[in-house]
Amino acid sequence: MKNIVYIVDDHNMVRNGLKAWLENHSDWRVPKDFASSKECISCLECISSMRKTKANSKKKDEAGIEEMLFPEIIIVDVQLINETGFALVKTIKERWPEIKCVMYSMYDTTGFVLQAKDSGASGYISKVAKEEELLHCLEVVQNGGTYLEQYMQEAQNKVDSIISILSKQERNIFEALLQDKSNKQICDEFFLSSRTVENYTSRLYAKIGVKNREELIAKYR
Repeated sequence: MKNIVYIVDDHNMVRNGLKAWLENHSDWRVPKDFASSKECISCLECISSMRKTKANSKKKDEAGIEEMLFPEIIIVDVQLINETGFALVKTIKERWPEIKCVMYSMYDTTGFVLQAKDSGASGYISKVAKEEELLHCLEVVQNGGTYLEQYMQEAQNKVDSIISILSKQERNIFEALLQDKSNKQICDEFFLSSRTVENYTSRLYAKIGVKNREELIAKYR
């Protein structure tokens, strides 16, 4: 195993601190780190292009070096400047399915965890977790497993138990409600009218047996 990981986080201190700790206290190497999804995607595209040139003998050595730097795992912050990490994870999984993603965030509620799973992330860990737990998460994900911190698991089990009865749009709104998004934010994010959001929300409440937003949050977060 190469033990190559990238980090995407718009906070320089967090990104640099995490990189330094991993390289000084573990077998993981961090040859690339980024402040935005654009930078990350651009780098992956560049390396992917170079990998395809292996048949060209003049560029074989260069492509081999880049091959060694291609990541097994990318650690992605949930909230980047003017964008979310969820969209980046989804793009990575669509274009480079061999790369595994771990979401790293201050947000630890079920709505964010559920959206991370929907985006294709293999792991979700909070920024307040101990460094040893992050290493354990990377090991589990590297070996093909999925990882969620223990204290998040009970609430997530409750969410998982009712997800199958929700439509795709109801699931989207369920995630948004658990992230404390207002009806207006939900309208803007999913391009729905306020009446449509209200109708979906009412059906959602009826399906899961709650009367309002407060009961839903108390029950599933």
